[in-house]
Amino acid sequence: MKDRSELFNQLYEQLRRLAHNRLFNENGPKDATSLVHEAYLKLRTWDASFQSDEHFLSTASKVMRQILVDRGRARSTQKREGKMEPLSVSLDGLAHKAPNFVDVLILNELLDRFEALDPRAVQITEMHIFLGLNEQEIAASLRISERTVKRDWAAAKAWLKAELGAL
Repeated sequence: MKDRSELFNQLYEQLRRLAHNRLFNENGPKDATSLVHEAYLKLRTWDASFQSDEHFLSTASKVMRQILVDRGRARSTQKREGKMEPLSVSLDGLAHKAPNFVDVLILNELLDRFEALDPRAVQITEMHIFLGLNEQEIAASLRISERTVKRDWAAAKAWLKAELGAL
């Protein structure tokens, strides 16, 4: 079992690449780096140990989701003051000011509701959206088949789209 610092050092570049691929806004790579650093600081405070690289990545996706939700809340406050656009999310990744995207706060609420129905599908969704892992990487991380990941991801997207249509 590796300690957090060792895991972070080993996976830092991968996390930064994933964050950079998923986070597109006016600050670019600098913001992706700050996202990874903020995630690391949060992960350092956890009491739990990580059994594997995969467990670390799964936890990191949850932490990044929470950080981006917090940023979305801050943007929402600034938006009311007329200073900033909301942070938006697509089902394929994060973006800033892109058409047909969902506010990160709305996605967070939907994922919280969907978790009661299908926790594994939410975990797959988090890993895909917030870390940018592909189906093969998610399957390896969760130790399930790619077919299961594809099925759960399709179900999650369909549920999310139906709920978004009802808003």
